[in-house]
Amino acid sequence: MKFRTLLAATVLATSLLASPTVYAATVHTPIHAMFSKTKTIKITIIDDTGAPMEVKAGDEIIKLDAGKPVTVNLAVGTRIVTSTATASQQSGTLIAEVTSQLSGATIHIK
Repeated sequence: MKFRTLLAATVLATSLLASPTVYAATVHTPIHAMFSKTKTIKITIIDDTGAPMEVKAGDEIIKLDAGKPVTVNLAVGTRIVTSTATASQQSGTLIAEVTSQLSGATIHIK
């Protein structure tokens, strides 16, 4: 009787310990998610303030001449903020955050 109880307990314990291992071995996680390139979006920025200014896109500083368009490729999630103060914008003001919906868009800073 003790042998059967011991055998049943051993089989039960083995099955409980083995099931997470078997599950982990069968679940496939996409390896390309770790090594994929970040998606970049092409955006045109135009300074309509009448004076030259600088904006910061992530760590990159972009110089804008009044009325002249500047086309940039930025990663999704990059925040575009003003670096110089103008009559209508304070330094550090958020202009836009890059999303996939902005692909090909033109941003006018007034």
